[in-house]
Amino acid sequence: MYYQLNGHCQLVEGKLRGAIYDFHTGKVYSVNRGAVDLLNACREHTLEDLLDVSDPDDQVYLNFIDQLTAKGIGAFYIKQPQPITSTAAATNDKLDFLWLELTSCCNNKCLHCYAASGPCVNQDKIPHERWLSLISEARQAGATAIQLIGGEPLLYPGWRDLVKKAHAEGFELIEIFTNATLIDDECIQFFKDYKVSIATTIYADNAAVHDRVTLQPGSFDKTLQAIKKILAADIPLRIASIIMKANEDQAENIMSLCAELGVEVNPPDVVRPTGRGDDKDLLPQAYKKPPVKPPFHTDQFSFEAAQTNNSCLHGKLAITADGNVIPCIFARSQIYGNILTASLADILNGQPLQQCWHLTKDSIEKCKDCEYRYACHDCRPLAQGTDPAHNWLACSANCSYNPYTGKWEEE
Repeated sequence: MYYQLNGHCQLVEGKLRGAIYDFHTGKVYSVNRGAVDLLNACREHTLEDLLDVSDPDDQVYLNFIDQLTAKGIGAFYIKQPQPITSTAAATNDKLDFLWLELTSCCNNKCLHCYAASGPCVNQDKIPHERWLSLISEARQAGATAIQLIGGEPLLYPGWRDLVKKAHAEGFELIEIFTNATLIDDECIQFFKDYKVSIATTIYADNAAVHDRVTLQPGSFDKTLQAIKKILAADIPLRIASIIMKANEDQAENIMSLCAELGVEVNPPDVVRPTGRGDDKDLLPQAYKKPPVKPPFHTDQFSFEAAQTNNSCLHGKLAITADGNVIPCIFARSQIYGNILTASLADILNGQPLQQCWHLTKDSIEKCKDCEYRYACHDCRPLAQGTDPAHNWLACSANCSYNPYTGKWEEE
């Protein structure tokens, strides 16, 4: 009698243990090395060759096989079945999401700003017509979502023109990430007319702490007033929050405020080591974002895509106010071209960006030896920023699993 995992299941080996990915239930099951070796041996041998029903030690493995069968994970075969191999999803390298960093100027000067923005004389280098043409080029390349960022994007004189252009090009999502202090009633109507979504940031549930982060007195009251106007107008809104030393006692207060406002509640992120945020003195002393831990979720599409594409960076691109093309707004050291000297199409097809988009966890330190690597998210900029050597291939941050011991670190 032969035994094999069903077609909707895949075994992934780690350095010490393994994991069975079940695409029907979305569950990922951890199994020990003995189970991994048994399932691998079942590809070539019958259960009778491998196990003795009269041996108490082998009874443990037989019970394991019965449990897999009961869960619909595997099945018995009279004849040796054809091996089921995982086929990686066909790579679709179209651009999906684009950030346009319109300006490096901002009316706030947040302690942690990843772009090191603040009040400044306009030194931005991208002609307005180039921004307009980039929106067309991005749409032609397949992009369906665009986000206007800064600095403070509403300080860019032609931001309305860019929204109108994106709307005319048929982008499905047009979002502006703003500190919201400059939003007035005219902006609200414009957002509604052109189906613009808004994202903003709050750092506390009170002005004293929030304004201590933005270094701009009155910024909390202006942001909160704008948030209420946005919500009253039924404009889609996201609220992000960043925790650093200056506001690390505010995590629960921020989530409570979001819940009170009726906005999706998420645990705040920890300050990213990019721009002014690359300062150890900003790091919170006690607050930590919840670490990566089970349960993991899987499905066939994401499982196959994770074998060829980076789960976070693939299909994304950011363009800075200097024209530099980077894979993410936080990955400011990874420059793959400049749109003042090259077309967007040439950069998209270039080897540096393609290598970035296809950087899987099979090449990442520690992750490559982990059985959960195809079910776990990846953030290269955060991994690089928290690594002492700033290695682009450093292991993922916020991971408490050790694939070499098969154990999760205690919180």
